[in-house]
Amino acid sequence: MPIGLIKTDYYFMSPGPPYQWEIDYDTLDNYPFEGNLYQLTVRRDEANIFVYAWSLLNDSYDLYPRAIILPDGVTPKELSEISIQNMRTSENVAIAVALKNIGYDIESKGDGVSVVGILDDSPVQNKLKKGDLLNSINAIEISSASEFISTLRTYNIGETVSIGLLREVKGNLEQLYIETTLIEHVEYEGEPMVGFLATTVNERFDFPFEVDIKTGNVGGPSAGLMMALNVYNNLIPEDITNSMIIAGTGTIEIDGSVGPVGGIKQKIIAAKRAGAELIIVPVANFEEAKVFETDKTAIVEVDSFAEALSVISQYSSR
Repeated sequence: MPIGLIKTDYYFMSPGPPYQWEIDYDTLDNYPFEGNLYQLTVRRDEANIFVYAWSLLNDSYDLYPRAIILPDGVTPKELSEISIQNMRTSENVAIAVALKNIGYDIESKGDGVSVVGILDDSPVQNKLKKGDLLNSINAIEISSASEFISTLRTYNIGETVSIGLLREVKGNLEQLYIETTLIEHVEYEGEPMVGFLATTVNERFDFPFEVDIKTGNVGGPSAGLMMALNVYNNLIPEDITNSMIIAGTGTIEIDGSVGPVGGIKQKIIAAKRAGAELIIVPVANFEEAKVFETDKTAIVEVDSFAEALSVISQYSSR
């Protein structure tokens, strides 16, 4: 193997292409719009020696220790599958948020939160196991990863919480409880986390009609906000962009709250390359993002879908 292709113990992150989603509404009437609502992406992969060296010289690249990106016991293939699954979940949540804001009553159900990997140095490393099915936080029932995250955000870093879970013991499922102290998220400053990767088991949404966002091989949950905005703008007669080039990023929860994302620097760089006049970012990412603001590109923080609509209305009506 050529020496330049030898892998290092790092992953790299670089700007990815902005996406304007193709969305299929089956036979439902929808309204194309003139502007853009770009979802921002990053490229993330294992760094070989050549890419590692390039990342030290190129400010648009960042390096992360393998242990931060790839939890112990999770293969790169499994990580990719988890990322694609997170995108599918995010897609459904985004559709639900958009339809709720148009006036539809949307219900969702899941069969719990499955643990698929545990981060090194996580406080639950010897408490949770791969395959555990989480079903409560401090006696609050949870049925999906989205519910788990939104509930977790009501607590602070350093607080102790009780997590209920089902675990297979000698062929039988047993209800167990563990206590753990919340730590700061490895990627999102000021955000609490437990320290594991998870996915929702059998998450289901009751939609009044079929909506299919063509996400392709793009993975991760950070497209949620922009997918919701695209669906919303397609299903109302008015064009919220007013022909502006708007880009953004942020996870979305079923209550419309917007959460932090990784790779914010790379995403802002990609947005500016695409000519974005307005970039919407989560509150938790704003401090890092605002240094890239210029007279031609406004960068604005939002913490909910409703606030994103308000910000877009404010800027697009100028």
